[in-house]
Order: sequence, then C-alpha cells, then structure tokens
Amino acid sequence: MARATAAALSLLLVLGGCSGLAPTPGPATPAADVTPAPVPTDDRFTGNLAPGLTADGVTSSSTLAEAHVARLEGRSYTLVANRTTRYRNGTLRERLALDLSLGTDRSYLVATETDGPRAPVFLGRPPASAVFWSNGSAYARRLTRDGTTTYSAFQPTAGAGTWQYWARTVPFGGRGGNPRGFITRTFSAVPTRTTERVADGNDTVYRVVGTRATAPIELGIEDPRDVRLSATVTAAGLVRTLDLSYVGTVDGEVIRVHRSFRYERLENTSVDRPGWVGRAFEN
Repeated sequence: MARATAAALSLLLVLGGCSGLAPTPGPATPAADVTPAPVPTDDRFTGNLAPGLTADGVTSSSTLAEAHVARLEGRSYTLVANRTTRYRNGTLRERLALDLSLGTDRSYLVATETDGPRAPVFLGRPPASAVFWSNGSAYARRLTRDGTTTYSAFQPTAGAGTWQYWARTVPFGGRGGNPRGFITRTFSAVPTRTTERVADGNDTVYRVVGTRATAPIELGIEDPRDVRLSATVTAAGLVRTLDLSYVGTVDGEVIRVHRSFRYERLENTSVDRPGWVGRAFEN
C-alpha cells in the first residue's frame, strides 16, 4: 500500500553576534562605559504550544488526547502501529503490526500480522497475517495461516471488523482500547519535556521526550523502568508519532515492551479495492 512519510526539517535558531579588536587605551585615556547589547532569547516554547502541551511538556494528557481525537474526526489518514514484547533473554513474546489506510467515507484497507506465544488471536493462532478491505457496506479478507491463504467475505460481529476496530481497538490495546485512553494513560504515567520545534510544511510540530514513569503505563505490567519515550505533537494537538520502550514485570517475569505508532497522509489517504476482493466474494 502506498503511503508517503512526511519529512521533518529541524528549525535551528541561530544566535548571531559580532566582535572586534580595538587598541588598548593608554593610562591617560579612561575606557568608555559600554552597555552590552541585549542577547536574543529563545522564545520557541513560550506559552501553550498545543492543547495540553507547554514548554514543560504535556501538562494535561486528557486535553491532548481530546485534541488528538478531534483532529482525526472525519478525516482520511494512514496509521502504522506496532507492539512488541520480548522476554529477558530476547525471545519474542508477542508482536502485533498494523498498517491502516482509512478514507473519509470510512472505507479501509488494513494489513496486519501477529506472532509470538502471547500475541493476540484475532487472526487465529499466531503466527498469522491478513489483509482486510471494506467500502463501508461490503467486507472482504485475505488470511494467511499455517502456510495457507484463504479468501472470504464477512460481516462485522460485535464491532470486530469495522473501521473503528482497526483504527481504535486493535492498535491501542485490544478490547476497550482507543487512542484517547492510550494517550491519556501514557502521558499521565510518563512525565515529559518539550525539546524541539520542527517546521513541517504548513504544520508546526513539537518533540517531547520522557525517561521515567511515575505509574504503570499499561494494565498488567508493573514497575515500569528504563523508560524511553519520544513523541511529536502538532500545534493542533495531533500526536503524529510516538515511540515508547520500557522494562516491566508481568506475573513476576521481566519483559521489554516496545510500542510505536505514526499517522501519515492526513486528509490525503485514498482507499482502492484490491484485485483479490473479487475472489473473496466468489467464495
């Protein structure tokens, strides 16, 4: 699926100055009083930078989460998300990958993969991969598992298979998961600071980072530590990218967690019908 990644250009504030050399005044010539020229101040992070975001970082995670959801409402976009956990020895525990293209009419095309003994089983027993398509009224899937690929039409059941399922539930924690809750919980648990302003086309984007947790980041994972969080937030409040890794404990076992997502092609994503959909409807 085609998607374009927005390029980020760092905006550097250069403090200029000039200096000169002058003869040292003789004993009979008193030195003139010199008033230093004012030094420009860096005002990039003055005041409110985005809903819930200031120079000190995210000050209201719920405000930021609401702005993020509002920015996506009714707009097309591409969402790429990943969740991976590994045991202490590096062995894969679970992996979930998702790549969603969502149209303004809420047609969608999504590719997703699962792997690992503790991976979610919405595709059946991992490892498995699938592509799902819908124009809003018809639904089709191509599923690969155990070396076999099958094509079929389907109807959403209890919300599974709807566009909300792929845009909200799957990438943000499974049943009950959604971006509002994920953003609120993550930025409440991880204190951040604003480190950079980036000019990206018509958007102003701020980078925020965090290196510790004051509370559990995810349910069921205790004692989060060795935290590394980096996110970019637009002035309108869209959390455009997030990359989070940390070590935690589950049932007395230490695991390493890595989660990431990024939003691309906002208001510029289209959804085409794949060639295999006809085969799915024939079946």
